[in-house]
Amino acid sequence: MSEKKVKITVIDALIILVVLAVIIIGAKKLLPGMLNGSEDGKVDFTVLIQKEDMGFADAITAGDNVTVSLTEKDGGIVKDVKAEPAVTLAYNSIDGTYANEIIEGKYDIYITIEADAAISDLAVKTGGTAVKVGAEIPVRGKGYASMGYVIDIND
Repeated sequence: MSEKKVKITVIDALIILVVLAVIIIGAKKLLPGMLNGSEDGKVDFTVLIQKEDMGFADAITAGDNVTVSLTEKDGGIVKDVKAEPAVTLAYNSIDGTYANEIIEGKYDIYITIEADAAISDLAVKTGGTAVKVGAEIPVRGKGYASMGYVIDIND
């Protein structure tokens, strides 16, 4: 019987090198996220609740325990509360221009919350709730509840 010798050509070598390069690059991108895990720490984030009454803002005080999930498992402590008059963009049909106008009796409320979180390269999570800028998040405390948007994260 005759033995066949395997001949490796330049094209075969290039294909093997490209496949190895793709595997190495893929491993470098995927493995650090899986292996590093996350570190536990504290995170401060600011939630904006728009167009609420002043009574709502007065109900929130620094030091309140709040939940930031629908399941009431994930929470934090209110560090700071600011209320500013709510504004809206209004069209002036006479001039044909847009301008910011204050909404009477309504306020935008900025709540800074400190929470225990798992911080990784991919996400900041307080319990099972992901805290991301722009994400809608519930804020509930004793005597108040509303939905707001995360506008700032300081980890």
